[in-house]
Amino acid sequence: MKIEYPEKKIKTKEMLPQIVERIFAICKTDSNFPLKQKMSNIDEEANILHRKIQSQEKLILQSKTLHTNLITRLTNLKQSNQELRDKLLESLGSES
Repeated sequence: MKIEYPEKKIKTKEMLPQIVERIFAICKTDSNFPLKQKMSNIDEEANILHRKIQSQEKLILQSKTLHTNLITRLTNLKQSNQELRDKLLESLGSES
C-alpha cells in the first residue's frame, strides 16, 4: 500500500507570524493571563527600540545627504582650483 500526499504549497512565512500575532492578541486581552505584565513590558521596550531605529534611520538619511553635498562641493572646488591654476599658468606664460 502506498500513501500519496497531494502537493500543497503552504505559505508558512505568512501564516505563522499571523497565527502568533493572533495568539498574543488574545493573551493581551485576557485579564487572567499570568504573563500579561511581562508582555506589556516587552511591548513598551519594542516601541522604544522602534523609535530609536526610526531616529537612527533619519540620521543615516541626513548623513547620506550631507555626504552627497560634500562630494558635490569638493568636485566643484577641484574644478575651480584647476581653472584658477590654468589661468595663473597662462598669465605667467606657461602652458599646462
